[in-house]
Amino acid sequence: MSTTFGALKTRVATVLQDPNARTFTAGLVSELITSALIEVGRIAPEQFTEDLTPVANQSTYAVRSAAFSAVAVPEIEVMRVEVWDASLSPEVFVSRIPPASREYGMAGDSGWYVWGGELTLPSRIVKGLTDYVSLYVIRLWGYSPYVMPAVDADVISISSEVEQAVIWYCRLEAIDLLLASRDLFTQWQTRSGNTDMSPAALMNQRSIAEQAWSRRSRAISRLRSEV
Repeated sequence: MSTTFGALKTRVATVLQDPNARTFTAGLVSELITSALIEVGRIAPEQFTEDLTPVANQSTYAVRSAAFSAVAVPEIEVMRVEVWDASLSPEVFVSRIPPASREYGMAGDSGWYVWGGELTLPSRIVKGLTDYVSLYVIRLWGYSPYVMPAVDADVISISSEVEQAVIWYCRLEAIDLLLASRDLFTQWQTRSGNTDMSPAALMNQRSIAEQAWSRRSRAISRLRSEV
C-alpha cells in the first residue's frame, strides 16, 4: 500500500483541527510528517529488495543509492546477500554470501558487511564475479529508513497501519508545539475555531495522544529477521 505526500498532509491537517492551514502551515505540516517518518522508520522500517549490478574488481557498493539520490544511508540494515543469474528466465539462484558476523574468523574479509550504508563483499566473491558481471546480479534483502518525500505527488510506500501511526505521531508532536509556544497556541485557538480549548484541556489531549502513539508504536514494531 502507499499514499501521496499531499494526501498525507491533508489527513494530518484534518486531525490537527486546522484543515485550512491557519496555524499549521503546509511547511510546518511537512516538517511534522518528516519527523514522524523518521521516528516510525526506527521501529517499523521499510522492507526492501535490491539488485546490484556487479562491477569487475569492485568490492564496495552503495545500498539503495537510487532511492536516496546516491547518498549513503548508515541506518540501512542488510539481512541477506545472494548471487543470482539474471540472464536466464526464470532467474537462477547461484549462491548465498554469508555475513562476516557469522564467519568463524573475525577478519573483515571473511564475509559481507555493511558500514555507512555501503556493502562490502569478501575478495573471494569479488574474484568469482569477475567473469560473470554481465550475467549475475547481487541480490539484497533488508530494512531501510523511509525515503523522505519532497513534493505533493511523491508516493510514500507505507501500509495503512503505518500511515495511521504517522498521523498519530504528528498529532503528538503538534500538541507539544502548541504547549511550547503560547503564540502558536493562541493562533490555533482563534484562527482554527478552537476557542473552547484551554491549556489544561490541551494537556489532557496530549496525554491521550501519547497513549495512542504508545499503543500504535508497539503494534507496528517490526523485529528484524533474516528472510
